[in-house]
Amino acid sequence: MYRFFVGIDVSKHWIDASWSDDSNPQYLGQFQNSIPGFKKLLAAVKKLTKVESTAWFFCFENTGTYSKLLLQWLCSEEIPCREENALKISKEAGLRRGKSDKLDSGVICKYAFKNRDSIQITTLPSPTIELIKKLLSRRDFLVRQKAARQTSLKEQKAEFTPELLKALEEQDKAALQNLADDIKFVEDQIESLIASNEQIQKNNQLAKSVKGVGPVIAWYMIAYTNNFQAFANSRKFASYTGIAPFPDESGTCRKRKNRVNPMANKHIKALITNGSLAAIIHDTEIRTYFQRKIAEGKDQGVVMNAVKNKLIARVFAVVQRGTPFVTTHNYA
Repeated sequence: MYRFFVGIDVSKHWIDASWSDDSNPQYLGQFQNSIPGFKKLLAAVKKLTKVESTAWFFCFENTGTYSKLLLQWLCSEEIPCREENALKISKEAGLRRGKSDKLDSGVICKYAFKNRDSIQITTLPSPTIELIKKLLSRRDFLVRQKAARQTSLKEQKAEFTPELLKALEEQDKAALQNLADDIKFVEDQIESLIASNEQIQKNNQLAKSVKGVGPVIAWYMIAYTNNFQAFANSRKFASYTGIAPFPDESGTCRKRKNRVNPMANKHIKALITNGSLAAIIHDTEIRTYFQRKIAEGKDQGVVMNAVKNKLIARVFAVVQRGTPFVTTHNYA
């Protein structure tokens, strides 16, 4: 289907591009990470090939804010493209002797060519999902401010006189209340957006039917899976969050423990960790599993990681099934 491939390495101000119509990418050049720069890239591509644009395929790593404009522009031009997880490209690339933006664009191009028969087009999330993401980012900012305000004065108590300390504590009390109100406002906006879309609202309720999954985890999973459309299964999402372990072995070298890759969404991973701790407390099946594995001598971190995978798998299962989670075993 695709016959001309462009791999792009995205940074804050520049993009480096390589092209290929076979397995040997060639460097195309560096362009500004802006719409004028994208237009120059497109003009350069048109000079290289007579292949129609519907058979082109552009691939680039998801670098957060830096890659969003490129994704939006390619979609508006109806050029097939994939905004790929950096972890996935890095894992397939394996060991490399050097690293630069120029080399990276070639690696990405080679990745696109290698996976040309199975690679999926990235589509833009709905405006509702995008707005939920932005509000979640705002909420994180406010939560960090609140946490900083709660801890800073505690660490400095001995440095102030009782009178000054009392005045500062009154300031903190007022500021913390304002931050709590701001967080509540943002959360209400998120809930309102979710309620405005029937399918998102349904998936939100299904996700929260899993013990250990509260509103914030449900919101994040909806936002970063594009309402469970961006990942084919729970295993791929677990990989994205850095939870799914992979074999760590090569050739005749001895096998080592499976490891999780550090290139992942660590914030969602932390949320899933908190949800798993809650599931161990409140879900009899999960608690029994956790205690049994620990009693068998399994490493606690390994068992905890398995619980995280179970939690993600349950959420994906209820969404795919369309019915709330129900405990099927009686452990009373």
